[in-house]
Amino acid sequence: RFMSGFRRTHAQSSCARMMSAVRSFHRFIALRNDSCLDPTLHFRQSSSSNHLPVYMSREEVQRIFDSFGHEDGDVLGRTVLETLYACGLRVSELCSLDLGDVRLAEQLVRVRHGKGDKERYVPIAKTAADQIQYYIRHVRGKYVVPKESALFVSSRGTRITRQSVHGLIKKKVGELGMDPDISAHSFRHSFATHLLDGGADLRAVQELLGHSDIRTTQIYTHIQNKRLSDAYDKYFPGLDEGGN
Repeated sequence: RFMSGFRRTHAQSSCARMMSAVRSFHRFIALRNDSCLDPTLHFRQSSSSNHLPVYMSREEVQRIFDSFGHEDGDVLGRTVLETLYACGLRVSELCSLDLGDVRLAEQLVRVRHGKGDKERYVPIAKTAADQIQYYIRHVRGKYVVPKESALFVSSRGTRITRQSVHGLIKKKVGELGMDPDISAHSFRHSFATHLLDGGADLRAVQELLGHSDIRTTQIYTHIQNKRLSDAYDKYFPGLDEGGN
């Protein structure tokens, strides 16, 4: 019952990790107590190998950006999502950005990721850099509390949280009637997909995303292949039964 409920609210990859943890726990108990049977012995976990990430078209991304107004909360929201997309960040990386991590004149962002605070530098488009500059000049200073180093701060003046970013996206997607499966990670997926669409090298995309293994980045080539296949099936006329 626990796994059934978990699957309703989590991605397949998360379910696989949870099932692994549940199996390990019951194996541990069963090994130490012969009277306890392991209920996970006959559980089957569906494969996530065919699962492709949810991503957006450029038009959909722009539609989200354009939906924000000029109030302080909207400026923060748009800047957060533009940065998420323009740099291909994980939501944890976005929330951990400090004011000193952005070099707007050079159009570079320093990103800390993984264990040991590994660093990578990611270019940022001028439009996104200009948006960050506007946010810093007109919004951040109104709310930030003393000694707070975070780039993005909430209305309380402290660092924004992953939960607040997820909530922002779900609310915006719902307002616009878009795919409810769009998440913070969808902006990262869209960033990678659009780079490859533009002819970027897979190794360069790997470096920008901060993937340690090229096989992780290759999922985006699967997205491209599926789109090509779908386009072929939709538009290629083929032949009729008579061979014409």
